[in-house]
Amino acid sequence: MQMEQYREFMESYVCFMEEMAQGESEKYSAMLSYDSKRIDHAVSRQQAMNMRLGQLEEQREQEQKQLGFEGMTFQQILAHLEPENREDFASLFRRFEQAINDVKYFNGKSISFAQAGLQMLGKMGNNQAGTYGANGKRPDGGGGISLFEAKV
Repeated sequence: MQMEQYREFMESYVCFMEEMAQGESEKYSAMLSYDSKRIDHAVSRQQAMNMRLGQLEEQREQEQKQLGFEGMTFQQILAHLEPENREDFASLFRRFEQAINDVKYFNGKSISFAQAGLQMLGKMGNNQAGTYGANGKRPDGGGGISLFEAKV
């Protein structure tokens, strides 16, 4: 019975991942349209989906732990399954992998598009005075004195 529960859970997880991939595609399409309302909607939807993804991933780990598959890859799980269960799970795992690849693809396209737009606007120059990196520190050689660094 636990194996059937795991299969049902994985089916719902795969459907969610396929929906997430569709959302990433829509986000990229919204960015290409330059429609701020569509972009806002797509980004909000993505944020909600990311939260749900975290919950599903925790549940997947728990489900696998209960079955004795803790820390195993899908291929390793397949090797431990009874032959009558392998094909169903192999199909689910392939769909899961494809959805993940689709999410990565469209997310990468969106990031590249956004970075290109920022570069065209001149917002990504490394030598801009007073700018800080993602780590919260100024890059070396980032000359220039901000208003707050000026000596009185």
